[in-house]
Amino acid sequence: MVPSRALLNMTLQQLQYVVALDDHRQFVKAAEACFVTQPTLSMQVRQLEDELDVRLFHRQQPLRPTPEGERLIAQARLVLREADQLRAITKELHGGIAGHYRVGVIPTLAPYLLPLFLSRFAKEHVDVRLVIDERKTSRIIEALKAR
Repeated sequence: MVPSRALLNMTLQQLQYVVALDDHRQFVKAAEACFVTQPTLSMQVRQLEDELDVRLFHRQQPLRPTPEGERLIAQARLVLREADQLRAITKELHGGIAGHYRVGVIPTLAPYLLPLFLSRFAKEHVDVRLVIDERKTSRIIEALKAR
């Protein structure tokens, strides 16, 4: 059983480091992506593992998550998305919009539709990270169902 203090000491930054490490599968690249040094990232990941009493990654090459790590990393991604949502809601409450948004658009419409609003939107909403995802309609629907 995980001690309750571990949950209190866990930080969003540690979760970001773990997700970056999962994305990049190398400590140096993950640290660069997080704008920290490799020892800082390593220390924070190790501290989180110690607090949770779970090894998140097999340290041999290629670096990969442990089975327990896979479950916890998936949850970390959800927690980080929800934290982004909290930031976005706070921004909206103050009269603006912020956060990460993914726009699914079919490839036949993208070159005609996106130029109509994309540049202006980016200038007016600097706190928004917009990701354009060109896919077939069926793939967009699948992605929506999968969140």
